[in-house]
Amino acid sequence: MFAPQRSGQIQRIGFLLQPKFSLLAFAAAVEPLRVANLFAGRTLYEWRLLSQDGEPVTAVNGMTSVVDYSLADAPALPAIVVTASYDHEEAITRPLLAWLRRAAAFGARLGAIDTGSFALAEAGLLDGYRATTHWQELESFAERYPRVEARQDLFVVDRDRFTSAGATAGLDLMLNLIRTQHGQELAAACADFFVYARIREGGDSQRMPLRQRLKSANPRLIRAVEAMEAALDEPLSTAEIAEAAGVSARELERMFRRWLDASPGAYYRRLRLDRARTLLQGTEMPVLDVAVACGFASAAHFSRSYRQRFGRAPSEDR
Repeated sequence: MFAPQRSGQIQRIGFLLQPKFSLLAFAAAVEPLRVANLFAGRTLYEWRLLSQDGEPVTAVNGMTSVVDYSLADAPALPAIVVTASYDHEEAITRPLLAWLRRAAAFGARLGAIDTGSFALAEAGLLDGYRATTHWQELESFAERYPRVEARQDLFVVDRDRFTSAGATAGLDLMLNLIRTQHGQELAAACADFFVYARIREGGDSQRMPLRQRLKSANPRLIRAVEAMEAALDEPLSTAEIAEAAGVSARELERMFRRWLDASPGAYYRRLRLDRARTLLQGTEMPVLDVAVACGFASAAHFSRSYRQRFGRAPSEDR
């Protein structure tokens, strides 16, 4: 995907829009290509929009996009990007998988935005490759496709496959493409046009640093939350968290009350329940397995805690 481009050559890319795709992620990937053409004064990139049946596709925000081709009518494209987000599993059909496999057999470079990675992985086209997807789905992606080397990176380019985490990650992916094919000056001009101060690298983290998420630069608080996030399946005791943070249990309690307005136990429970919700919505794991994976000793305790947090039973959030 990120090979230098021959002079005068046009890079043609097909974006396959899946129902409930992220409009932000799609626009973030397409707009840099448009602006690169604008600043270059010639066509460097062309793109075509596809859907499985050729009908308009409605994004997750309710806006509808008209497409150029159905899978049956689409011309051969050297690069194809599967663009998805919510309910991505429902959009993975046998005809889609067969079409993606044929495209790969004919040498197309295949990519994905957000949860579009699931379609490529389901088709077996990421086996042996490094790949990523949105951080909320990354754990379920890794569990479902063990032959794929799942990474928490912002985007991943591995030979003829490229995947991004969605949202603004597509912007960084395409700016890096432009930089590789047409130089730093053009890529920087495109980023500047979008009021984008820094072109992020693929290995950058998807998630906001903890100090920004917590709105605190307190290193002891950050160490405590890092310890919690690393042990959601087998919860640590308050004493163990305090030891990891380098404070006493009493100081840990005061620190959480001050900065997070919650006790360490309550904050830890919220983290585990948030993970449970992601697993319930993004995998087919039984509710009891989800409870165990998130550190709850019994289904009854899990169900009660879940209802208190989200106002509904775990089974209603499948």
